Amino acid sequence: MEGTWANGAKLEAMRLADDFGVSMTPVRDSLNQLVGEGLVDLTPGDGFRVPVLTEQGLRDVLRVNAVLLETASDEAWRIPNVRDLDDWPDDYAGRMAAVFLVLATGSGNRCLAVLIDRISDRLHRVRIHEPDVLPDAAEILAEIEASLRGSRNERLRALRRYHRRCEERVPQLVSRLSG
Repeated sequence: MEGTWANGAKLEAMRLADDFGVSMTPVRDSLNQLVGEGLVDLTPGDGFRVPVLTEQGLRDVLRVNAVLLETASDEAWRIPNVRDLDDWPDDYAGRMAAVFLVLATGSGNRCLAVLIDRISDRLHRVRIHEPDVLPDAAEILAEIEASLRGSRNERLRALRRYHRRCEERVPQLVSRLSG
């Protein structure tokens, strides 16, 4: 199903129902919920599609993500009681989302945590490609993880490095979404 994540790809409810071994009703309900969350587009007469993410659109989401994460990492930030890092997702995209959610949760601001989690949902299909496009992706992730136990300046430095590297590679990331 990797190809279904391409920009503008049609999401066929019947095929998804077959792939997941469920009836059409929960698939349609889920797709409609994803439309409401902005994760799927619906055009009457055309159906459900993966939203098209442009270079400018990705830059915009990355900048909002950076602002929210830096806000979450203010002076009052405290590392929340979290599972051992070894219990986190093994895949890069899932692990990055988990790290950012921990950072957001440490702010004590529930609304901020929800927003950062939703942005991670939107960026998941981009983050899948980051290790192929950012040669130092694993190093940056490790730096962000380590910064959770460090100072605010360490967190900010790691977050800024991540967002700067992603912004430098926006054309390559968007290109990966198109095919």
